[in-house]
Amino acid sequence: MKNYRVAAYITAYQEIDALQKTITAITKQSYPIEKIFIVDNSKSQIIANNSQENIIVDFHPENIGVAGGLKIAVSWAIQKGYDFLWLFDQDSEPDTDVLEKLLTNYQDLSRNQNIGIIAPAIFDINTKQEFPGCMFTNYKLAPIPGIDAIQNVYHCDAVITSGSLININAAKYIELPRVDLFLDAVDYAYCMNFRKKEYNIIVVKNAIMKHRLGNYSQVKDRFKKYTNTFSTFICSPSRYYYACRNHTFFETRLVQKQFLYRSIAYRIKILLTMMERIIRYEPDSILIKLWACIVGTFDGFRGRLGKTW
Repeated sequence: MKNYRVAAYITAYQEIDALQKTITAITKQSYPIEKIFIVDNSKSQIIANNSQENIIVDFHPENIGVAGGLKIAVSWAIQKGYDFLWLFDQDSEPDTDVLEKLLTNYQDLSRNQNIGIIAPAIFDINTKQEFPGCMFTNYKLAPIPGIDAIQNVYHCDAVITSGSLININAAKYIELPRVDLFLDAVDYAYCMNFRKKEYNIIVVKNAIMKHRLGNYSQVKDRFKKYTNTFSTFICSPSRYYYACRNHTFFETRLVQKQFLYRSIAYRIKILLTMMERIIRYEPDSILIKLWACIVGTFDGFRGRLGKTW
């Protein structure tokens, strides 16, 4: 294999134990990482800049979000001349051979195609289920069906941030992540910047990474009197707001004009589905979470972005 220069990037926020697990998983890779660049969005710094020789920490107590951190990290990797930047949230645990497999597949596949991002198969720590890459079809972004039957690699339009290996030579020519998205759908929007320039996004099935896709809790269905508790993800009002806003903005701006009405109808359907779920399962702050979904969706329609919640 060629000798690639690879740096890793982690967005950190409040949880030092989760951050340390991710750092440990990165440092144990069979293919060496040169540096780990961390943007710490915590209110109080959770990791010191001199904690390890190969770690660089950029502290932002004002919280610049996933989008702001990602933009800084990509710009830093371009400036430092790295070949690849490996992106992480703070709750990811790649197998020790993931980076080696991503680079091996990149080297083989890039002989006859332009690859912008290559990513592992993501398995949710909570549900043990695989979280697939997505395709944008007509008016919505949707998971690729039938991924269980895929053996080797597959192409898609978008993957989540964590685990994504960014080709920095391609990133030089791609619009940087949008800071005004702040949180949620930042990764999908950045992926589409690569797709617009005809760079491929590839998922390697035998490169495995565990990732926590949300916070889970034991809940009951309020509408069913005699029912057992079950585990499902719960969100804060701010996460509901940004998820509804950014996905609504992202999809309605990406869609072609003839499908715009279908995109709007789809986002309203998603809003109603999410509101029903909150009413049935969320344990607290129900009214504010409903309000967050409604305001987020309509802010997405009108393009009111930024750190607004």
